[in-house]
Amino acid sequence: MLIIPRFIQDKIEENIECNAFVTSSINNLRAWIEKNNTQFFKEYSEHGFSHINDVLKSSEHLITEKSKELLSSYDLSVLVISVVLHDSAMHLTEDGFLTLINGDYPPIESKYIKEEPTWDILWNDFISEAKRFDAKKLQEIFGNEKPVTQISIEKDSLTGRDNFLIGEFLRRHHARLAHEIAINGVPGGSGGKKLELGSEPINGFRDLCGFIARSHNMNLRDAVDKLEPKKKQKHFHTHVPYIMVLLRIADYIQIEANRAPKQLLSVNDLSSPISKREWAKHHSIVEIIPDDSDPEALYIDAEPTNALIFEALSSLFIDIQNELDKSWAVLGEVYGLSKNLYNLGITVRRIRTSLDDIQSYINEKSPSYIPKVLKFKMSDSEMMELLIAPLYGDNPEIGIRELMQNSVDACLELKDLVNKELVYSAHDINEGVRITLTDYKDKGGELVIEDHGIGMTLDIIENYFLNIGASFRNSDVWKKAHETGGHSDVYRTGRFGIGLLAAYLLGNEIHIKTRHVTQEKALGLSFSCKKGSREIVVENVEMHIGTTITIQLTEDVTRKLSKKRKLWDWFSLAEPKVVREIICEGETTNIQQSRTVPCANNKHLTGWYKTKSPEFDDVYWTYESIESRDQYLQKDPKLICNGIIVTDSLSTDSFDISPVMGVIDVRLPTLAIYDQDGKLPINLERTELVTSSLPFTKELSIDLSNHLVNEILKNMKPIKEGLSKESVQAVHLKQVKSVSSRRYYYAVKNCSKLLISEGKFIPMDFDLIKETGINTLYVDAQNLGQNQGSWTSEEFKRICTNYLGIRNITSSKRSKSDWIRDYMEPDEYRSLLSDLPIIGSLLLIRKSDMADIFSTGYVPRFFHKELSEVWSNEKWKLLSYGQVKKLDANMDKIANELTDSNSLGFILHYLDWKEANSTADPSIFYKSWMDINKSPYLITN
Repeated sequence: MLIIPRFIQDKIEENIECNAFVTSSINNLRAWIEKNNTQFFKEYSEHGFSHINDVLKSSEHLITEKSKELLSSYDLSVLVISVVLHDSAMHLTEDGFLTLINGDYPPIESKYIKEEPTWDILWNDFISEAKRFDAKKLQEIFGNEKPVTQISIEKDSLTGRDNFLIGEFLRRHHARLAHEIAINGVPGGSGGKKLELGSEPINGFRDLCGFIARSHNMNLRDAVDKLEPKKKQKHFHTHVPYIMVLLRIADYIQIEANRAPKQLLSVNDLSSPISKREWAKHHSIVEIIPDDSDPEALYIDAEPTNALIFEALSSLFIDIQNELDKSWAVLGEVYGLSKNLYNLGITVRRIRTSLDDIQSYINEKSPSYIPKVLKFKMSDSEMMELLIAPLYGDNPEIGIRELMQNSVDACLELKDLVNKELVYSAHDINEGVRITLTDYKDKGGELVIEDHGIGMTLDIIENYFLNIGASFRNSDVWKKAHETGGHSDVYRTGRFGIGLLAAYLLGNEIHIKTRHVTQEKALGLSFSCKKGSREIVVENVEMHIGTTITIQLTEDVTRKLSKKRKLWDWFSLAEPKVVREIICEGETTNIQQSRTVPCANNKHLTGWYKTKSPEFDDVYWTYESIESRDQYLQKDPKLICNGIIVTDSLSTDSFDISPVMGVIDVRLPTLAIYDQDGKLPINLERTELVTSSLPFTKELSIDLSNHLVNEILKNMKPIKEGLSKESVQAVHLKQVKSVSSRRYYYAVKNCSKLLISEGKFIPMDFDLIKETGINTLYVDAQNLGQNQGSWTSEEFKRICTNYLGIRNITSSKRSKSDWIRDYMEPDEYRSLLSDLPIIGSLLLIRKSDMADIFSTGYVPRFFHKELSEVWSNEKWKLLSYGQVKKLDANMDKIANELTDSNSLGFILHYLDWKEANSTADPSIFYKSWMDINKSPYLITN
């Protein structure tokens, strides 16, 4: 039963309405809480009336004598109800949970909290997250690493594992639910009876009680700041920040052993590591007593049973002290300057514990363990992230990549030292790397990666290879040997530590033999690393200079690597040589390297081009086809860094060489980058860029623009001037590899890249068109495969001054309407030509097409209404929009000729460059074109 401390009870009884509210609220909730049926929290410490009574008792002890004089019946009514509510979510039943997530529990309207996601959304988001829980999280909640799958929420069908999962969900949101119970009552009340608080003494009092209950799981300052500025000191006759402090501190120090009765442990086995740790923490508290040396301090005597509990309790005590410090600070901020309320405070200002000093604890308690937790050595925060999340997934080929990269680096490092005459190598330094996969058929396989590189010393093995995430290449020793002027002389591809971890994707045990180049005798070092092993034994072994790594493979890994050989085809340089081979049933098959890119400082490029960048040694690019590891990505651009493939499908932002209309754009090429100092922004997995743009975008954009200009000139100069099928086909530049198709924008994709002006060609760049000052633009609906388009009309060709072709326009309603919307409708967000200074337009269209085009869901009716008829005959209409001129043409002849070719029609735009918006700078393409071609017009031979 609930026991309210005498001072608190007496104060509440001074106000009839407050007393009635508290009494009726407790009576309404008593049976629910007294039952203490924490179905979803079976392994949690006690949260029934025993805990509530302890919190209330602690609250009374925290109230100073001077504070008692300032507190009202409302203050203590709110305190009691908020204490009763603060952990009430832990008593939720199956019915209550189903009520929450099925949308049957109404949202609350609170003065303090804005609208929040509904419970069904929270639950669905949580389940999505739970399916991605890593091994550590699964162990904490369930005590095993079995992944979470979708659970079927039906009454009386929940498993113990389901209850654990629901408990984790409710734990996260229990403070919010306490607030909502204060207003709406308990979800899913027993027997259909709604359990709720009593009649509130003041309208909004329930909301306040719930908000204070909720505040124990909020940052104190954030909670106080939810109050209106003028109501922070006193609100509804309640000193809200002070009551918040009482609740959170009293709840924090309820950690005595009686909250986790030991006798229950003899009945119930705890499967959740979190629960085991929490119960152990409670059982470790001997007593909490006043500190004789400080009247405002508490002394907590604790005797944790092991180092983990020692560390957990130490952290908890630090958190309690931080809360005390913050609470006193907030009380000072809110009440410190008030003549009447500055005495509001609590009896405890700090805590002292038996764990404060490790040596003193050892001397006084004589524990059987060392009270300090030792952890694996991590070289940097990147590796911590690597261990927390499954970085590489189930991809054994990544293990080969990482180990191969280290081997390639070792060969490059040895060659660098030999070239500098710092060491002498007796064997051929161009021996390279050999990767051998032996397939034992149904008995699994073996992978051997052997290099003739620099090898490892015992110091490198101990402090770098076995130090997760450590990189010898970041050491002063390495930099002194392989750097000049602060820049690396070796194009580094691998990284020790990551390679070791990734190797476990291939097998559980790794055997290493290595001999450093400085070891004159033919003695190397041999050791094995088993996943999870703690002790490594190193022995001497005879071997050549370099490193050999051997890994036993499972049957599944062997099958995958044997069948999908391109998966582990990572290297793309001619030197050092990387040989790959598969041995099966005594027969050796050599696997050819499928791609070779130019080496660094290459003076003789064929099919490749070079862009200068101050941050990188070399940036090469090409539009030639490069073999892909994935057969479905053959045409996609690749990214290769220091000879290692990063991605078979590179994606970046557009280069925007002609941004106003976007018709002229370049395709992203394949890139081969030499990054001597690790500046390329690649993700930890080294599978893609972490940014949407390249560090050298500006330099590359200029080079690609110049390349495109030269390609256009090369392809268009053989084309005869004039308007012919040959020219209207050629201006789409289908043969130019570097032109971007802009597949995501239909209008840009189908628009010709050049317009035909008085028989000559002008790229569709805003600045170039502006330079010419053309005042008309004919937009033709083409279907070149069907010989359709206005270009088929001799009369049209006679009058057409500036021709723009739009290909692939069919007879479908969508195609015809899109043509008009994309190239005529005055919509700056829709029309491709909206940046041109169009003052008026003419549209020649079949009458039979108008009903289709100007129908609901196609060309808007409001635009149709703004069109005026200029000319018509039995089958065609000429419509105008805006300021137009009389068209000096035989319209009947054009109509008949377009009818004969079954063509759709054309749009004629009138331009006035006085109305054009000025641009700050000409486009990159404009500058390239004018630098190379010298004129806006391309004049053919």
